[in-house]
Amino acid sequence: MGKWSKYIHRSFPTQISMKMFLVAVSVFVLTNSVFMAVSWRHFQTVAMDNASEALNAAVARAERYLRSVETVTDLTAQMAEEHFCPDSLIVFSRRTVAQSGFVSGCSISARADMFPEHGRYYSAYTVRKRDTVITAVEEGYEYFDYEWYSKAAVSGKAVWVDPFVDNNAGSLSADHMIASYCRPLYDKEKQLIGVISTDMSLPEFSKALSSIKPYPDSYLILLGHDGRYYVHRDTTKIVNKTIFDLTNGRYYPDKLALGYEMTAGHIGRMHADVANVKSLICYQPVPGTNWSAALISPERSVLHGYRRLNISILIIILIGLIFIYVICRRTVVRAFAPLSLLEEQAQRIADGDYSTVIARGNEYSVVGKLQNSFADMQETLRGQIRELNAAIAKSAKRNEELQKANADLEEAIRRQSEFISNMSHQIRTPLNLIMGFSQLLQEGGNGMSAEERQALLHVIDYHTMTLRRMSLMLYDSSDRGYHDEMLSLKEDDVSCNEVARECIGYVNRFFPGVSVKLETSLEDSFMIRTDHLYLMRSIREFLYNSAKYSDGKNIFLRVEAIPDGVRFVFEDTGPGIPPQFQEHVFTPFYKSDSLSEGLGVGLPLTKRHIILLGGTLELDATYHQGCRFIMVMPLKNPRINDSL
Repeated sequence: MGKWSKYIHRSFPTQISMKMFLVAVSVFVLTNSVFMAVSWRHFQTVAMDNASEALNAAVARAERYLRSVETVTDLTAQMAEEHFCPDSLIVFSRRTVAQSGFVSGCSISARADMFPEHGRYYSAYTVRKRDTVITAVEEGYEYFDYEWYSKAAVSGKAVWVDPFVDNNAGSLSADHMIASYCRPLYDKEKQLIGVISTDMSLPEFSKALSSIKPYPDSYLILLGHDGRYYVHRDTTKIVNKTIFDLTNGRYYPDKLALGYEMTAGHIGRMHADVANVKSLICYQPVPGTNWSAALISPERSVLHGYRRLNISILIIILIGLIFIYVICRRTVVRAFAPLSLLEEQAQRIADGDYSTVIARGNEYSVVGKLQNSFADMQETLRGQIRELNAAIAKSAKRNEELQKANADLEEAIRRQSEFISNMSHQIRTPLNLIMGFSQLLQEGGNGMSAEERQALLHVIDYHTMTLRRMSLMLYDSSDRGYHDEMLSLKEDDVSCNEVARECIGYVNRFFPGVSVKLETSLEDSFMIRTDHLYLMRSIREFLYNSAKYSDGKNIFLRVEAIPDGVRFVFEDTGPGIPPQFQEHVFTPFYKSDSLSEGLGVGLPLTKRHIILLGGTLELDATYHQGCRFIMVMPLKNPRINDSL
């Protein structure tokens, strides 16, 4: 023993192998304990389910027996009621027993004085004795007080009579215990004429039910409504004993509890001691009767296979532990083999060969941990290199974004310079004209004709309106203008047709020679609730642009109703907007030609007005004969109350 201890302490692989083996043993013991506990509960559940299935099969078989007897009795009863005479009763009774193997006897008994020629009583009774069918007319047999007759006659319906021994006073009797199904017989006037009683052999019935058993020692019991045994493996208890009787003066509470459950007609399962034997019990009533059946399975029989399974599992565990120890020993010994390879790979990396990959091992020894540590170190270095490369790529991308931002800034500065220059030009030109024409009127106004004076005044008015329009757009483009617009929104009832005509009149002042056609499907009384000023300025901007930039021949304003709103369509013919500039049509200060008139804020401001009014605006890119804008306004601006 001392040599083995010294060997284990000196041999590092052996130490590791023993520790792994002890851990494996602990895990196996714990796992087996848990498995045994879980499997025991599962085995009990399965055993109870098997017992329940067997009991269901037994009850189903009992029900088939009972229903077969009832069916044969009902058929015979119908024939007997139609042909109720002594000879027919003998024939029907004998035919019922002869043609039905599950029927042990059949009695058709007439009511008192039904056939005076045969005396007060007349009962045709047939009984099966082994392979012989015997039929007799039982004379002088006072059967009226017997339960099989009186119960059916008094209740007026078919009933099952509790099993009994046929040792009555008749001339013919069965040599075994029977259970009878009795049914009253009536004539056409619904008067009682007799009772038919069909007997079922209780020993045969018990034999058929007892053949169903899920386990070798399982057995079936059948109780009557008073707890009397009708089926039991101990035949001496049948009918003579009840489940509530004491056994040898001893008290069994589990047995009494089972009796109360069964006689109450309950369905269930229980663990109980039956005659000092722990058993699994399933019980349920027999349909159509006041009987109840129970299947009793002793645990020693149920657990026989379970114990054999445990022994097999223990043998497998022992073999598994031995196999694990051998594998652990070989694995630990082989775990030191990669040391030289690890040293060689580490040296290559130290020499600068970073392409060498240290493989990750599955060993749990010091060598395996060392190998995994080197692999982690190499992976960390590679991760840092990847992060560095990613940072470089991110910096390059950021530089590109900065360059693009600088380009955009330069473009914005250029557009700002162009805007200031353009704005100065756009304002200076009409101002010079206004000042020149005003001076001309002052110096030479008396020598001018009325037509010349009116023409000069029209030019001055046109450029004055132009300056006012540009000043409004410049103010609206500012933050102050946007803030004032948000605060000044009003809730006006606006006639769509009237505001359209008002805007057309405004455009005609600028362009007297241009005709704008209004097409509307609305009544003049049709109103929407919105801000009149900003709706008018929006419509005027579209009509102004159409009059200024189109061919001036086909300018249409269509007004039409849509669900929950009104649609305004502005359409003209002419050069239109080139496709490459259509996406920038609502961009502030954007102009396709820096030398063209305008500030580049008209359409963007118009779209802002329409959005604040709760509407939508879009350029119809499918229209290629000029320009077409579609403006949709709601019946009521939802933003008005929010902005107030």
